[in-house]
Amino acid sequence: MGRKLRNYLINSRMQLRIAAEYLFITLLSAFLAGVMVYVTVWPVMRSYVPFALLHQIQAQIVTRLIAYSGVLIVFITISCIVLTHRIAGPLYNMERKLEKLLEGESAELIHLRNGDEMKTLADKLNALILKVRDKLP
Repeated sequence: MGRKLRNYLINSRMQLRIAAEYLFITLLSAFLAGVMVYVTVWPVMRSYVPFALLHQIQAQIVTRLIAYSGVLIVFITISCIVLTHRIAGPLYNMERKLEKLLEGESAELIHLRNGDEMKTLADKLNALILKVRDKLP
């Protein structure tokens, strides 16, 4: 059984913001590339393709662009959520441990999953946790 979406959205504000930014950049790049192709190819097509056929070609291009854009939007959004989960999960874990330390409680060491980012930071925080543990009564 797979994970639920809410399990991947640990810090939904950050993860969705990053997904939106990547989505915007990708769609803007795709749009600009499309404009470049249109500006380059369309004048040549107008001189060789009959006018009635041009409208048919244009309708097919627009339909396919809309369909492919929909697939692209879904793919990029899901990819960004999954990829940012590898950062948001460790950050959430580290924040919880630091909150315990700030409250004067003993915190468990930080354990990250395979594929998680921030291992160097987790190691340094684990060293801090061990030092604080030694000083707690």
